[in-house]
Amino acid sequence: MNLKQLIPAALAAIVLIGALVLVFKLVTGAFALLGGMLDLVLGLAIVVALIAIVAWMFSYAKKHKK
Repeated sequence: MNLKQLIPAALAAIVLIGALVLVFKLVTGAFALLGGMLDLVLGLAIVVALIAIVAWMFSYAKKHKK
């Protein structure tokens, strides 16, 4: 093989490796984003549940006042 054939093949290999790295980083970033969204949803559910419990406690105390 001469040098004129080797350079395009090496450049193509570098571009392919770069594209694979980019795709891998995009996929891992998407999974991280989904994990963050799941944490957000669970956190909001806990806050709503705590507010509902406190509201129920005040309602219960109001009904059973002596």
